[in-house]
Amino acid sequence: MPDRILEVINGAGATLALQIAVAVALLMLGRRLYWLFVAGVGFVVTMGLASEYLEVPEEWMTLALAIAAGLAGALFAIFLQKLAVAIAGFAAAAYFAHAVAEIIGLGGSPRNVAVLVVGVLGAIFASVLFDWALILLSSLTGGVLLVDAFDLEPTLALVVMVIVAIAGISIQANMLHRDRGKDG
Repeated sequence: MPDRILEVINGAGATLALQIAVAVALLMLGRRLYWLFVAGVGFVVTMGLASEYLEVPEEWMTLALAIAAGLAGALFAIFLQKLAVAIAGFAAAAYFAHAVAEIIGLGGSPRNVAVLVVGVLGAIFASVLFDWALILLSSLTGGVLLVDAFDLEPTLALVVMVIVAIAGISIQANMLHRDRGKDG
């Protein structure tokens, strides 16, 4: 883990620094800035897919593609809020399920079915309970993204992911409570 931190400090890890910044923003502001949640999910999913399935010669190209997807997601969220949040709910829940399946060693068809089912549940959850879906899904996504930035052993990664997600949920739930107190 210290090597990854030094990499960021030395400037060689612009992608890693951006990943950490997006993770922290999702953990703290995912509900309040729902477009940030949609943009963050677009960024995260595109980074993951591009890194895994595309042979890109330069790191900046993958980063540029992920940023473009994030910006497109943000614009989409601003103009088509409910649909964008449902799609982001699917993507965030599926991303979380994939990360957990990978950590626990679940692969093949069972992993794919779990990712699909959890993704559909995330889309439904995001559509029905907008604020709480944004809080939960942005916190889970931020937790996965933050843990992914560091090389942790699987058990520790899962524990840290849960703790960080709970902290994000707590912070955002407190903000929601304060926001609703101002309205009423």
